[in-house]
Amino acid sequence: MRCKRASIATVSLQGQMGFISRMMRFLLWVLVLWWGVVLLRRAAAWMLRAVVSPREEQHASQVSSPAEPDKIGSRKLVRDPVCGVHIAEDRAIALPERSGVVHFCSTACRDQYVGGAKKFASHG
Repeated sequence: MRCKRASIATVSLQGQMGFISRMMRFLLWVLVLWWGVVLLRRAAAWMLRAVVSPREEQHASQVSSPAEPDKIGSRKLVRDPVCGVHIAEDRAIALPERSGVVHFCSTACRDQYVGGAKKFASHG
């Protein structure tokens, strides 16, 4: 009888170890699969790095590169007289006046300035 109990305990212990080893094997394969997917995504991104959409290419040509140091500091900021926001001159909406050109951050600010409905921020 004692031998039978020992064999039942051994079989039970082997069953538990079999379950644990199957779970560890499963988790290992999940890890390997996840790692493979990450590597494939990186490889695909690396191979497609030369394929650039025309919009990104246009944006890249507008952004100054380190090889063009003279263009780095060439953007002039102007102040919107309505809301006081500073904006790059090339992105601002210009309105010619007799005293010079006034720049705005949006058409709403320009329309408000033309209508004279609000006290405007100083140009200083």
